[in-house]
Amino acid sequence: MDSRVALLIDSENVSDTYIEDIIKEVPKYGKLVIARFYGDINTISKKWSEKAINYAIKPYHQYNIASGKNAADMDMALDALSIKYDDKADTFFIVSSDSDFTPLAVKLKELGATVVGIGDENKVTKAFRSACSEFKYFQYFDKEDDKDLSLTENKNIRVIIENIIIENGDNNKMQLSRVGDILVNTYSDFDPRKYGSSTLSALMQKLNFKLTTDNTTTFVVYDSNLKLDDIKNFTEKLLSKNKKEMSIAKVKSAIEEEFPGFNYKHFGVSQFSILLKQMGYQTKNNKVIKWKEGEFSPSFLVF
Repeated sequence: MDSRVALLIDSENVSDTYIEDIIKEVPKYGKLVIARFYGDINTISKKWSEKAINYAIKPYHQYNIASGKNAADMDMALDALSIKYDDKADTFFIVSSDSDFTPLAVKLKELGATVVGIGDENKVTKAFRSACSEFKYFQYFDKEDDKDLSLTENKNIRVIIENIIIENGDNNKMQLSRVGDILVNTYSDFDPRKYGSSTLSALMQKLNFKLTTDNTTTFVVYDSNLKLDDIKNFTEKLLSKNKKEMSIAKVKSAIEEEFPGFNYKHFGVSQFSILLKQMGYQTKNNKVIKWKEGEFSPSFLVF
């Protein structure tokens, strides 16, 4: 059964630019049952308010009634404990870089909850990070993915499923029912019938995914015949034709056109720009730059 997730956000400590990324992480852990943000509503930006409404994140307003004290933090901590004691959630997303939430994370874990912290790598303390079951940094969210968390006929459902298997499976193999859970948890409007298939397994076969059975359990396997050397050789020729400099978006688009089914995550990276660096290219101002012969190349670095 899916874990029940409570998403609690310190709005005074988190930029609205990360909201979509945070929401996308939740389905990997379970079903979102509670989503709240805490702070003085009068001080948050209009964008923050709009995104909260769009993703059904309930506001919990709290005035800062004492100088030097953050009443919203205390309200968020008390709320989290109340949710746990009332057995309304099993997994807690504590979204903040504030070390004041360290005791809360420790207590929730003592009560048997899974605590996923999310914050800024440059601000979070080692104590808060260690107190959580897992900790994720804003800096490593995939900013190149489509932020629209609703499915339409125009969205590439195969790429979405590929990413689910790559990110959550074992050697690009994943239980079919688990793939279905994450799809539904991420996209409330997901339905195989939208894609002309009566069941999830039929959709997988239609999309040319391999299905295997082990002790009555069905698994989905993602396999790609693309080789990194082929991608690198094509990119080399592409940049040579464009005076050794080209926008990242155009390079990505050209590769996708040349190699149908290209998915940079298949090569073990979370961002297309990281794949470019592994191939020996520099990225600057949203452009890909070919390294000149004799210059230092970062291609040997591990990302």
